[in-house]
Amino acid sequence: MNRKLSRGSSVGAPAFRPALARSDIAAAIFLVLLTATTLPAQQIPTPRLDGAEPAVSQRLASLQADLRANSGNGDAWGRYGMALEAHTFTDEAIVAYRHAHQLSPRTFRWPYLLAALIDERSAADGVPLYRAALALDPDYAPARVRFAEALERTGQFDAAEREYAQAARLDPANAHAHAGRGRLALAAGDPDAAIRHLSRARELAAENRSFAVTLAQAYARAGDRERGQQIAAAARSLGRINYRDDPIRSSVHDLALDARSYLRRANAHRVHGELDLARRELRAGIDVDASRPELHFALAEVLAASGDAAGSLAAARRAYELHAGLEGVAPFLARALFQTGDLSGALAMAEEALRLDAADVSMMLLVALVSAERGDVVRTVEILDRAHQARPRDPLTRDGLIQLLTNVGEAMVSSGLPDAAAEQFEKALDLAEEAESPEAAGLRRRLAQVRR
Repeated sequence: MNRKLSRGSSVGAPAFRPALARSDIAAAIFLVLLTATTLPAQQIPTPRLDGAEPAVSQRLASLQADLRANSGNGDAWGRYGMALEAHTFTDEAIVAYRHAHQLSPRTFRWPYLLAALIDERSAADGVPLYRAALALDPDYAPARVRFAEALERTGQFDAAEREYAQAARLDPANAHAHAGRGRLALAAGDPDAAIRHLSRARELAAENRSFAVTLAQAYARAGDRERGQQIAAAARSLGRINYRDDPIRSSVHDLALDARSYLRRANAHRVHGELDLARRELRAGIDVDASRPELHFALAEVLAASGDAAGSLAAARRAYELHAGLEGVAPFLARALFQTGDLSGALAMAEEALRLDAADVSMMLLVALVSAERGDVVRTVEILDRAHQARPRDPLTRDGLIQLLTNVGEAMVSSGLPDAAAEQFEKALDLAEEAESPEAAGLRRRLAQVRR
């Protein structure tokens, strides 16, 4: 079973450890060589804190004071390194992790965290550190995956496949292990195996765009282009989220006290449906820095998903006040106002959204809806024509446009305007046929009736 949260402790007594493989012996020798060097004067690395939130400065100052009192304690260095990494002081974190590892050479956590940071700069330099960490704890699947990825990036594909396979055995629910095997299979010219592994990765992490894109490539390589195109089209709506189930690395990020980190953690919770946790992180971030519009906007989205329409609207208004041009805020606010029945506010905000993005068909539809409610036929027809010319590809938006064109056409029939009605039905039919929608047949019949 994949053990997760007990990695800060030393390994068990030697009598209970299995015989070491040759690779483990090599890693152990590397570990001895690494820790045998004499430590220089242990000057505490101190980052520049210009512009840092007060909570960040206070936390680092507290850890520095602890370190000055316990400079020979590896865990004290490690805790300081984690706080430094959490706030992206990477150079200083590397120094702290090295000291932690040298002072506590039997603790898995420090070489693993050091390896992950070094790996971000050089996979080749990260490889021996991953080996050293896994010699201490070979059963931590997330470390196996990161090690495999480093091997893959350095062209050691056979070794990478072995590590991915071992990670999948240790933790069958590790999506990145299956995805790695799929990538390697695709590169080796085995699209069927790639589809098998990548499909499993996608089942485990449906929100991961890169898994879906690679799976689409595998289907195309296997000759099923239609299926590949379907998966690729669905992937376009996914965010660039690459969540990993790695408690040790997550414990680092959870230490961050800056506003940006609160937002990042909230987004991760939201992806997994943990709306209460997301809301808590966002409110904490706003307490740290209430001037960040992206925090208020994210809170508006979370509150809307939680069913708190009034709170969502208030948060969206605050985000708009702070930064009217923030991507997505104006459309979100327009829809929220429309849902509350504030048609004037919704129309003004939708028109502002179109000023910022003239190709936003969803906002064209909202303008058309409000104009139709007000009986402004000329404006309704004009904006629907613009929406039709934009050829929306999003299924929901396209279906909404087809429905609205159909409704306007029926209203024109009732008003004794068959020719004008036919134009609206023709546009709706054009979109339905393009999408191969089952509604096309009904629209053909209705258009024929109107033309009689």
